[in-house]
Amino acid sequence: MRLAFGMTEERTSEYVANLGTDAFFVMRCGGALSACAALLDTRHRFGGGWVPAANIAHIAIAPEARGSGLARPLVNGLAGAAAERGAAMVSLFASARPVYRKCGFELAGSEIVYEAETAALPAKTEHSFRSVALDDPALRAAYDAKTQAEAGLLDRAEAHWHELLRAPRQGLAAFGAGEAELSAYAIIDASDPNVLIVRDWFAATGAEATSLLAFFGRFRSVYPLVRWHGGPHDDLVAAMPDKGWRLLHQEEWLARILDPKAALEARGYVVRDATLNLSIREDGGGQSDLILDIAGGRASVREGVEPGAPGVAVRSAFLSSLFTGFRSASHLQRQGHLAADADGTRLADLVFAGPPPWLAEHV
Repeated sequence: MRLAFGMTEERTSEYVANLGTDAFFVMRCGGALSACAALLDTRHRFGGGWVPAANIAHIAIAPEARGSGLARPLVNGLAGAAAERGAAMVSLFASARPVYRKCGFELAGSEIVYEAETAALPAKTEHSFRSVALDDPALRAAYDAKTQAEAGLLDRAEAHWHELLRAPRQGLAAFGAGEAELSAYAIIDASDPNVLIVRDWFAATGAEATSLLAFFGRFRSVYPLVRWHGGPHDDLVAAMPDKGWRLLHQEEWLARILDPKAALEARGYVVRDATLNLSIREDGGGQSDLILDIAGGRASVREGVEPGAPGVAVRSAFLSSLFTGFRSASHLQRQGHLAADADGTRLADLVFAGPPPWLAEHV
């Protein structure tokens, strides 16, 4: 891992300890340790429903074993292990996307880092903030509320929380607004004098988002910049003035749907009632036909084709892009990854509509 990611020995040891050695899988070739990766059990939230999932993290191949085709069998083995543990989908960040696309992964959401000048932040806040212990259960409860308002966010496992609160911790602190239930919070890292890092945050409404920005502005005498993870429709950006902020970094994460039936039944839907024929086409020529029955925003899935119901046929790899809402049915149809009549496209656009999916954890 040190050689693959340029991590220090101290940071590598911390990372392994945070995740736990049981999270790691290794690949040996001729007895030699050739590759390793972590597999974290979690859930992604879509439409208010939790989809059982696993994160593949930090795939590291030894320098002497690179170029020998180990990545595909390793990733496929990890996906198989995730399926055996009950995951309906598996997600990852990819340094070399072609390799993972050959394993059935496709773009499914964003990771975005924003940066703002503290001098440009609002000066007044409607809310008072108090210090909160880093292990206060109110933080986790408020984060859960955040996952309900967004799409794609993780049901954080202990490993995710350990990494969120990783070293350096000498400048790490949490602040919140509200009493028993927090309407806003921020976990800040003040260890870098050049930028105030917001490791995690939540704002229930636009008013709380403005108050958070004003709270960050109190640090302007020391920190010229503040930086945070957010979504494509970011509440802090929406609360900012027209100037003074920028998009610092953006990349996409990928996903593969392991069990379409389980995944479709686990997520929630904005559409309350609908029936959609969903055909999943394999690149090798196979096809599975599913009927998606939605009632009250929840779904049941059965095999077959419902006569007279609108339908779409999507390439299997791009089911993840459609499922998460990262790509609409209309977009996938224009790109040649989905076939449908006009009614099928319109209904699929509505069925998988919602906030754009994103993640803050690049575990």
